[in-house]
Amino acid sequence: MDFTDKLRLRGQADEDLYFAELDRQLIKAMHERQKQEEEKLKSDESDDPNLPPTSKSK
Repeated sequence: MDFTDKLRLRGQADEDLYFAELDRQLIKAMHERQKQEEEKLKSDESDDPNLPPTSKSK
């Protein structure tokens, strides 16, 4: 393996690391957004007096 091959592999590794970090950030943002939407749905359900309660009370 010569020097140019090593440089090419290093560039590919740097690119892979960059896009892996970008993917992690996007996945984190997606999970946070999904969590906020679920919380909003739960609060909307509890605020609506026309909906029957979802939990069973004894």
